[in-house]
Amino acid sequence: MKNALLYLVLFFTTLSWSQTITGIVKDRKTNKPLPFASIEPNKGSGTITDFNGQFKLDNANEITFIQVGYIGYAPLEIPITTAKSYYSVLLDQSTVVLDEVVLSSYVKSAEEIIKKAIDYKKRNHPEKILNSYSFKTYNKLLVTAPIDSINPAIDSVYVRDNGKLRFKELDSTNFNLRKQLVKSHLYISEEASTYKFTKDKGRQKTINAIRMAGFKEPVYEVLGLQFQSFSFYDSDYILLENEYINPLSAGGLKKYNYKILKVSNENEGESSAFMIYYSQKDQGQTKGLEGVLYIDTATYALQKAIAQTIGVFEVKATQTFTYYPKENIWFPNSKEIKIKKGNTPESLSFLGNRFEIRKGQQDSTLVHSNPQNAEDLAYLISGEHNFDVSLNSPLKISRKGLAIKIDDDAYLRSEPFWNTFRTDTITSLGQETYVYIDSLVDQKNVEPRLNRTRKLLQGYYPTNYFDFDLRYLLKYNNYEAFRVGLGAITNTNFSNKLFLNGYVVYGTLDQKFKYSFGATTRLNKEYNTWLGVSYTDDLVESGSSKYITDKRTFYLFEPRLFNISSFYATRNTSIFLEHDFTSKLNGRIQFSKSFNDPTYNYTYTLNGQNYNTYDLTEATLSFQWNPFSEYMQAPQEKRTLKDGFPQFTLQVSQSLPNVLDGDFNFTKFNFKAFYVKRFLNKTRTEILFNSGFAFGDIPLTHLYHASPNQPDGSVIMDRFSVTGRESFETMFFDEFFSDRFVMGQIRHTLRPFKISSRIKPQLSLITRSVIGAVSNIENHVGLNFSSLNKGYFESGVELNRILAGFGLSFFYRHGAYHLPTFDDNISFKFTFYFGSGF
Repeated sequence: MKNALLYLVLFFTTLSWSQTITGIVKDRKTNKPLPFASIEPNKGSGTITDFNGQFKLDNANEITFIQVGYIGYAPLEIPITTAKSYYSVLLDQSTVVLDEVVLSSYVKSAEEIIKKAIDYKKRNHPEKILNSYSFKTYNKLLVTAPIDSINPAIDSVYVRDNGKLRFKELDSTNFNLRKQLVKSHLYISEEASTYKFTKDKGRQKTINAIRMAGFKEPVYEVLGLQFQSFSFYDSDYILLENEYINPLSAGGLKKYNYKILKVSNENEGESSAFMIYYSQKDQGQTKGLEGVLYIDTATYALQKAIAQTIGVFEVKATQTFTYYPKENIWFPNSKEIKIKKGNTPESLSFLGNRFEIRKGQQDSTLVHSNPQNAEDLAYLISGEHNFDVSLNSPLKISRKGLAIKIDDDAYLRSEPFWNTFRTDTITSLGQETYVYIDSLVDQKNVEPRLNRTRKLLQGYYPTNYFDFDLRYLLKYNNYEAFRVGLGAITNTNFSNKLFLNGYVVYGTLDQKFKYSFGATTRLNKEYNTWLGVSYTDDLVESGSSKYITDKRTFYLFEPRLFNISSFYATRNTSIFLEHDFTSKLNGRIQFSKSFNDPTYNYTYTLNGQNYNTYDLTEATLSFQWNPFSEYMQAPQEKRTLKDGFPQFTLQVSQSLPNVLDGDFNFTKFNFKAFYVKRFLNKTRTEILFNSGFAFGDIPLTHLYHASPNQPDGSVIMDRFSVTGRESFETMFFDEFFSDRFVMGQIRHTLRPFKISSRIKPQLSLITRSVIGAVSNIENHVGLNFSSLNKGYFESGVELNRILAGFGLSFFYRHGAYHLPTFDDNISFKFTFYFGSGF
């Protein structure tokens, strides 16, 4: 039982919902629930029913009657008595069924109201009309269940066997859950933050205090997940990191139907609002939302917005706004996101398709004495409330583009500090939840296991003071055959400013050891400034070109390595300085001295002199600019919250002849741009542009290849291997080299299609092209290659994730470099994409 609760808690640590159900509204004839029916009490604020027609009202003991209304149904007045707490309301369809309420004193249709609200968005969106704002917010998360709804009886489970019932086991899950809920909730967490916004630097959130039950330090990956859009005015609305067309947008007019429920004026003296119900026009592949918009009748601004979606889980998000007369604006006041288990067999993608949850199938052979499933009753609540709101006051924001900052001692705050933020009290039940979960997580050793999982997904195996680097364990290429080794880097337990790293590997075919060691030290945390030195004695692929600002990547195996045979040995000493000019612009300058020795028969001739080996001294300057990405500054490091596109990289390298015995004089310019467009129907288009321009005296090892990935072989199946990620699958190794090239790739990936519950392959359509040139080709002796001056083209398809990450690919070579033998133009290989989800 404890394990089941723990897994439930860890999965939903950022979601919540609290609800006391007091009634349901249904159609009398069909007995189907009526969502978004209005519930108006004789006292206090009204409400509307949810997806399931259910509703709740606060202060029920003061209400003597409620009036229930729904479009096309006759309204009904229900008397309220203290002897009854739950009401099942049945409505009859009206003899005059209206498509929608006609409000001639305002407008003629709901769609007209929506159009006006869209037209007025620029004057109602706080970040469009305000120069600055700031506010504090408090968020409390609970995972719990309605204790009074749980049947605590022990479940006797029987199996049907030839018409008879055979006892199988006793299940005490419900009993244990109810027993635990008497003492504590299932989970709790709190967050206290400050938001600031200026037009020139954008919005920034500073987490001043954070407490997650069971964890000494917060789970930083969770803090970056976007469960609900900050503003309902954005073109796309985000719910659990899934994008939906916003009903308050031009696209929404095509996606949704709109109906006027009523004109709401809940409290005396408050502005009235159109209550507009929106729902998806069709139930096609692209899912939409359902909910209600409260649109101010005077300004057409949002007073309140509700968005819901149903799958395996029912999700409801609410945003409320408060009117500020001086600025004539409705400003966000609170948010809430609510989740509970749904009743549909459909799957629900969580967190941008990182997880897909499917509703489990009931075993029809089992008979239960207590059929209630406690899992169905658990719900989650996460609500935040804003206070100390300041509009158009002078503000300063440090680090433009940094979306989230975390105070170094945010997880060590005292109770008096928390009380300056709390807009909701922590009950004794909540306090006991911290004690219970802390003990449970510690008992199950969850925090170390979570850290180990995080590191494994990044390619490390952690120990006390250093982490083993899994990239060096085992690889294969045509020159070394199996390449086995061990790498490691010190972690923050050793030092949070100084990091030592190194590796040693051995090639089973060339029978040589290769190694590297280095050190980096952090000079400034705020600007992510690092100084590092390294020495490497290893192999490098001839013609490869690396951007030194590229971040570390980890793959279970690297496809192109299997087929590479042209390497040069290098002994390289480097020193570098890395710095963030802004949160989105990173730079690195590096100086290196290397001795280079090709492993194949090659001579570079220059001015009558032959070079079989050569020394190079180089200075390299590289910039990485991701203008639409979002970042978080955690106490130990900067983390990426969201990869935005396009992304740009520019790199310049200059050799320094006669400096430290450098042999050649050349200059290299490299530029790369990468763009990804994700569509709401779960298709995706990727565009890659890569180019290089080099001038001067450049040996073949430092020219450019176009990332070929076609092994030698006389027939197609002889060349069957692994497809690369950005490589030319039909181009043979060492076939082309260039000192100038421009390459482009377009990949369009369709949504997965279902063959079975386990097999859901995904089709990608890909085309690539590259054009290049090489000067003084006669200076390169020993390796025959061609120029790309006529332009190289290939197109193909990948059918990925057919089974356990494996798929197949087919590419065809066409254009000027089409080969005479038909089979030689074809690449047929398998693909492998392992997605960790993090």
